[in-house]
Amino acid sequence: MIAIDETNEGVLLLSGDHDSLSPEELERRLEYSARLASVGKLASSAAHEMNQPLNVIRMAAFNLRRAIEKGTLDPESALGKLERIDTQIARAARLVGGMKSFSPTSSDTSASLDPSPCIETVLELMAKRFTAIDVVPEYTPNPHQTEINASASALQEVVIHLIDNALEAYGEPPQRDPFAEDDDAPPRWIRVSEGLEAQQFVLHIEDAAGGLPAEMVAHAFDAFVTSAEDGSHAGLGLTICDQFATSHGGKVTLTKTELGTRATLTLPACESPL
Repeated sequence: MIAIDETNEGVLLLSGDHDSLSPEELERRLEYSARLASVGKLASSAAHEMNQPLNVIRMAAFNLRRAIEKGTLDPESALGKLERIDTQIARAARLVGGMKSFSPTSSDTSASLDPSPCIETVLELMAKRFTAIDVVPEYTPNPHQTEINASASALQEVVIHLIDNALEAYGEPPQRDPFAEDDDAPPRWIRVSEGLEAQQFVLHIEDAAGGLPAEMVAHAFDAFVTSAEDGSHAGLGLTICDQFATSHGGKVTLTKTELGTRATLTLPACESPL
């Protein structure tokens, strides 16, 4: 018997006769609601990130128009502004593509892909989430050319869940005294690093938020296990991560560190062509 808190974000998806649903169907719907919840958390951050390239494009277009109207258009300067516009359009397209991958109609087909651009896009989409709670992201991309066999949208969803868990572990940002000479506040960072070990793509996401209790780590990947007491989390984020890793021949683990917790996602790398 699964009790559902009426404050849960997925309640609308579960409306109706819950007793008539099988446990498998109920879990499937909860997993879907967890996916929608992750999209909701991304929405405001993504909107903020989208505004930046749009503002650059607007300013460059304004300067080009003014130069044309005044008859002072310099071809070299104009080409520079057009190149800047093109760069920002590419960035906006990348952000939109990252959001589109979470659409229910997006393709979940696995294919050979470089995981680094997927992870970079997630970090861009979540940038506002980091700054909102005063956490600094530190990203080290894979120094080796590596491909894995996976769906880009599924991989991005897993990375979002793992980063979101690390962000949630910090809680609200501390009240800092802007006039204090010495700031003894503990560090607030999340380190995202990639690598290749024994033909395995490895992704580490580490925080300095103090770490989870041992009993929580032991059951972290079980369905409906969550430290949230307000019904705001269904407790399926890490379950989804574990299912993804297992179905792709990999694994995801949590390790307590000196300052916090390290989540490690390991996936088989595609063999390099001869």
